[in-house]
Amino acid sequence: MSEDNEQAKPSTGAEDIESARRAESTTTSNDPATHFETMIRAAQNDPALNGQVIGTFMNSEVFFLSREKVTGETSNAQPMLLQNAAGEPVIALFTHVARIPGAYIDVAPYGVQVLGGTVVRSLLDTGLVINPGHELCFEIDAAGVKTIREEFNLDGTLKRPSN
Repeated sequence: MSEDNEQAKPSTGAEDIESARRAESTTTSNDPATHFETMIRAAQNDPALNGQVIGTFMNSEVFFLSREKVTGETSNAQPMLLQNAAGEPVIALFTHVARIPGAYIDVAPYGVQVLGGTVVRSLLDTGLVINPGHELCFEIDAAGVKTIREEFNLDGTLKRPSN
């Protein structure tokens, strides 16, 4: 995944992620911990809000995990990939450090904070999954990511159709 250095915050090591997860132990429940999570919960109850969830995602900070440390000089980060039920690659993203399972940190110990819009702009032929395995989870396949890139600006607003 190509990274714009001004939009990606350098990674922290497994110790830092684990420390943050312990410090945020009150967030381990299924209650929303961020505005983005509140929007996910609302859309789970009202699918008409899906467009607002995508708009919020584009402008929200999320975390991805990497096997290697990502610094300000890194030009090509390699986020941890999972496979969805159809066997297609998806990047795992997390809305909050408390949502990152310890088993994932064991595999990819460096966390990188980035805007959702940066992720969407960077992915080609890859989907994404937000908070895999958690109640506040959703998945977008590669075709869906492409549609988001075509229909939304990086700030989460809808693009105006050209006539």
